[in-house]
Amino acid sequence: MSFSSPELPSHVKTVLVTGAGGFLGQLILASLVQSHPTVQLIATDIHPPRIPAGLSSEEEKLITSLAADLGDESSIATLFEGKKVDLVFALHGIMSGGSESDFELGYRVNVDSHVSLLKYTTKHSKLERAGSPAVVYVYASSQAVYGGPKCLPEAVVDPDTTPLFPESSYGVSKAIVELYVYDYSRRGFVDGRILRLPTVCVRSGLPSSAASSFISGLVREPLNGQVSVCPVADSPEDPNMDSLGVHVTSVKTVVKNIIYSSTVPASKFPAHSRTINLPGITTTPRKIIEALVKVGGEDKKKFVEYKRDAQVLAITAHWPGGFDPSYALSLGFGQDDPETGFLTASQTFKEELEASK
Repeated sequence: MSFSSPELPSHVKTVLVTGAGGFLGQLILASLVQSHPTVQLIATDIHPPRIPAGLSSEEEKLITSLAADLGDESSIATLFEGKKVDLVFALHGIMSGGSESDFELGYRVNVDSHVSLLKYTTKHSKLERAGSPAVVYVYASSQAVYGGPKCLPEAVVDPDTTPLFPESSYGVSKAIVELYVYDYSRRGFVDGRILRLPTVCVRSGLPSSAASSFISGLVREPLNGQVSVCPVADSPEDPNMDSLGVHVTSVKTVVKNIIYSSTVPASKFPAHSRTINLPGITTTPRKIIEALVKVGGEDKKKFVEYKRDAQVLAITAHWPGGFDPSYALSLGFGQDDPETGFLTASQTFKEELEASK
């Protein structure tokens, strides 16, 4: 996938991307290196991230790939050693299903390592960046921070008036780190942006441990001739096929929005918040299957099986089906077309799948 990224702030010369071995991390690396040939990129994950495919030899030289345990300060220090980091994209984490299954690991990765990274970024600023603008710190959060009686699949949530009542360990950990990033920004240690991401689709690669993985899987696997299980319904006639609203964004839109967040001046944020709910659109399981049929043909439905999963249903029961995007749109963030966005994302995935064969 190739597309241009927004222009970075002029002072940004070195960018650190954590979780760079993941799906979004790889796309953000590729987008940045293709659009900013003078910016150095530090890519890190628990194992050295691969260099994104399709780059020129000169573009590959702009990326330094390093393994790091972000729960260990000495390991974090190796990422900053000899460098003046101007921008951090903190993307690493254990997904929702995985963090629910392994409580200790989820908190160690989704809370402790982020706090460690924030602390070391602050230390780096004091030692290496005196007199320079604060490090721009982009934290990828999630709309899993929501829950409670206002947050149901049929609801359209107003972020300004809806309290956070996360109902999963993943959502709780995201809410904890949001507060850390806000307070570090309030104190001037970093220049934070907290992005609550909708479900991203259609993702390539293998299914993840996220409870939302089925949303991409219902398109991705059948187009690959593989079976995909719909875990929120027992049959095509299940009421959840129409009543379970899910808030999604396309791959291209979310990558552009994540990078764009680093360009929004700090003065645009209110004193009490650094949080943006990235714009998304609402779809349903039935509309996902309809998109599959439109891009792949009627025969692809034979690869869809229906079997309710109690853990996935418990998580999705408090997924708001939509969010008011007014604030994010006023800041210049992009949004997919509400009527055709999921179909377009499915078609884009099919075209990339065919091009890769």
